[in-house]
Amino acid sequence: MDIVFLGPPCEASTDGVHGTASRLLAQALRRRGHSVLLLEQALSGAAWLEGEPSRAPYLNVADLHARFRSRVRRADLVLVDADVPRVAEVGRWATDTARGLTVCWDRDTPRTLRQPHPEGSTRLTPEQLAGYQLCLCSCGGPVPARLEREWGVARARAFPPGVQPESFAPRALATRWDLGHLGPSSSERRALLGPLLFDAAREWPEGRFVLAGGMSVVDAAWPSNVTLRAAPPSDAQPDFQAAQRFTLALSRAEHTPGPHLFEAAARGAALICDPWPGLEDLFSLGEEVVLARTAKDVLRYLREMPEADRLQLGARARERVLAEHTVDHRALALERYAQEAVRGGSAGAPVSVLEPRERSLN
Repeated sequence: MDIVFLGPPCEASTDGVHGTASRLLAQALRRRGHSVLLLEQALSGAAWLEGEPSRAPYLNVADLHARFRSRVRRADLVLVDADVPRVAEVGRWATDTARGLTVCWDRDTPRTLRQPHPEGSTRLTPEQLAGYQLCLCSCGGPVPARLEREWGVARARAFPPGVQPESFAPRALATRWDLGHLGPSSSERRALLGPLLFDAAREWPEGRFVLAGGMSVVDAAWPSNVTLRAAPPSDAQPDFQAAQRFTLALSRAEHTPGPHLFEAAARGAALICDPWPGLEDLFSLGEEVVLARTAKDVLRYLREMPEADRLQLGARARERVLAEHTVDHRALALERYAQEAVRGGSAGAPVSVLEPRERSLN
């Protein structure tokens, strides 16, 4: 399959490389034998893009049209990451130009569904999703069907993050905390952190708790046995999670897994999750992750679960990630969704071009 992938710009930062998800998916598709051209908007000082035939920079939509119009027109699949700059303009150009299957990868569907959008916003809107033949959304549960029913999206499919397994492995470190959480601040997180972390800490003064990356959700009354710290850089996150007996993995809005759910599971963390529709499609509840609705639930796991059961919980979660939730599995899912869309008459590319390759992921 010939694929053109319009991804977000990548730039050096203090925490690795922004936009890695697009690059990892492009690499996984290439490993499966597809030809993938990844187009990224050029940033100042982005000379590192030069000389790489599988990636190319562009300046703006006019530059895309002048240099890549013919490549996009002949591609079997054109994939637009919703985080590309000026995604409405880029997406409109891509869907108008492409003759193959057009796909939008929305890695933050709750943000897209959030209304109202500020006037003049450059973010993706639900209305714009209807311009694509396939939408890969971060949400599970009822959300894909809602996008089709309420917003006219031709096909919406759940497409949660995938992990690169060689980047995550269990680590044996001395335990510093009984429960920890790593994640950004949001109104949804405030509602969950209250009962599941802060109330649990208040009810168990002897327990040790840690919250990283969510400072703004905390008021002056936070319990003294909760350590507050900045989010560790990516290369320090494995050690941070390995120092926790249990990891609190909270969902995002609209039935979306939190950003670190699969990474923590891949490291063999014992995961306590809030219940949300669609989680049961990702992990076996009670076997690979456990659920908590109240502080009482959390404390029951922290104080009563035998150590052997805790370790087995994390081991089973890791096995599930390696079996179903790697970036290679996401590449395979994209192949299948594309095949389904073409067979449904949604694109002009011949079905044979999009047939999945029979290749083991193990």
